[in-house]
Amino acid sequence: MLNQLPMPAQRWRLSVAPMMDWTDRHCRYFHRLLTRHALLYTEMVTSGALVHGDVARHLQYNTEEHPLALQLGGSEPADLAHCARLGEQWGYDEINLNCGCPSERVQRGAFGACLMAEPQLVADCVKAMVDVVSVPVTVKHRIGIDRTESYDFVRDFVGTVAQAGCRVFIVHARNAWLKGLSPKENRDIPPLRYELAYRLKQDFGDLTICVNGGITRNEQIAAHLRQLDGVMIGREAYHNPWLMADWDQVFFAAAPVERNREAVEAQMCDYMARQAAEHGTPWSTIARHMLGLRHGLPGARRWRQVWSDHRLKGLTPHQVMEHAHGPVSLLA
Repeated sequence: MLNQLPMPAQRWRLSVAPMMDWTDRHCRYFHRLLTRHALLYTEMVTSGALVHGDVARHLQYNTEEHPLALQLGGSEPADLAHCARLGEQWGYDEINLNCGCPSERVQRGAFGACLMAEPQLVADCVKAMVDVVSVPVTVKHRIGIDRTESYDFVRDFVGTVAQAGCRVFIVHARNAWLKGLSPKENRDIPPLRYELAYRLKQDFGDLTICVNGGITRNEQIAAHLRQLDGVMIGREAYHNPWLMADWDQVFFAAAPVERNREAVEAQMCDYMARQAAEHGTPWSTIARHMLGLRHGLPGARRWRQVWSDHRLKGLTPHQVMEHAHGPVSLLA
């Protein structure tokens, strides 16, 4: 039974992955309505965006989002140290370095998955950040790059980076093919090899090792937690967010919370109304993140259509919710 698992208090036990264009602060607010304990990650923020851009725009978040980690992308130790310090000053609970993104845009910036070919550079980046912040500095990475399938590659990467002070590694259990596959294909085509993450935990028992990639059910989470310290969920948490509704009870031994989808939707309407009043944010900018809330339920398609209909942008969020649950579709 899932609820018979041992449940140590551990920050990285369960988390939602950083996902570009998805896990912005509005998405994270929504996810926090479903789970109080799972760790949430920002989208990747490049060091250049913080060094040369609008810091507040990139680092602003809702206080309800804690525990919250800032994921950085970069390869210059001094710049990353500066950004890590900013992250800590803004109140983030963790600084994470992206060593897993395979996109060509990220490669041109000399960071992401291509950094796995330079473990000493990653170690230098980690040390530079560890030296200036008191919050944990963690690394998210792949098990290999291109056709390299040797366990020794990822073992040596983790060993080198750990010596620089990183104690937490989040392992996306696929290779990253830097040439020949799109970022989307890189999330599906390279085979999953969870056993390599398990071997890392065996070889580095004093490190916190978490796994990511292809995990869609609570039963899978439970199975991985018998081998590893934590599990990170990506696309399934976004497309089927109700999966998170019982995480606190099942995986963190929290008391049951009475909630239903309509109550969460109403809370999001309140949030959208506040954001519109305080910042002029259109409700559609926020509502897109909750379109999976009724995943698998009868009427979910029509419900999504209403919430996606920009012809309704003149209505308040609560009025849109009334139409979404009403008997007659405005889209007919």
